[in-house]
Amino acid sequence: MVCKDCASGTVHTGTPTGRVETLHDLPTYIASPPSNDTPIKATIIMISDAFGWEMPNSRLLCDTYAERANATVYLPEFLGGYQLPLSVMWDMKDMTAEGGWMVGKIPSVARVIYHMAPFLFNTRFSVASPRVHAFFTAVRESNASLPVFAAGFCWGGLHAVNLTHATSTTPSGTPLVDAAFTAHPSALTVPGDLEKAQRPLSISNGTKDFVLDMKGVESIKTVFARKNEEEGGKGRFELNVVEGAKHGFAVRGDPDDEEELRQAQVAEDQAVDWFRRWTEHGRTA
Repeated sequence: MVCKDCASGTVHTGTPTGRVETLHDLPTYIASPPSNDTPIKATIIMISDAFGWEMPNSRLLCDTYAERANATVYLPEFLGGYQLPLSVMWDMKDMTAEGGWMVGKIPSVARVIYHMAPFLFNTRFSVASPRVHAFFTAVRESNASLPVFAAGFCWGGLHAVNLTHATSTTPSGTPLVDAAFTAHPSALTVPGDLEKAQRPLSISNGTKDFVLDMKGVESIKTVFARKNEEEGGKGRFELNVVEGAKHGFAVRGDPDDEEELRQAQVAEDQAVDWFRRWTEHGRTA
């Protein structure tokens, strides 16, 4: 599912400090803690939004996670080359701007459709999920001691949630993740996808998100409250609602807008706290 807010936002400035390698057959951005003396405590695998693994925003967030969570962070190319170009953000801004003649917006509309149609077809869940699972399986099987976490945004949110299901295991039956975090996930089946969650799962969502709207949020709250109660209050499932935040706020908010910067920081802190918490538990699988 792609909406106006799924394909709009701000491209962040800054220079990512990680490196690019081919890892488990996929081009991958790899971020590490800034100090070589920092012991690595976990592996975090980011599943990007529709703009893919090369978007500066996602790479900069990987750098932040690596530093704050003492983790190696991988951002693989899960979209198979069908990510939306950053220019779609500017075309979307032009399309949704108030005023102006509609005829003047036709080129922007045409460009968005040109890029959106192949994205929707070629990155649908049934196509991308095997690619995602294969990468997580390879990391899990090559990493015998460290916990593995997923962090999914927008398009990647559905995959992050799916990775917490009982069916997401290596061939030997080991769960692919120890815990997952997602912000403003798209295309969830609510409450079904959340009912199936078996591994610790944290969600950050905004009150102005009309992809996962407040009706869906309330349904998830009910599911998580029941799950946590059934497990004796272990708190393995959490949902944080960020007041005033729109879809995409965790990765594509405007850092020059004080409120959007605050909203993104809330999601960042939530993710880092979640990773740190489950890192202390070590491998839960």
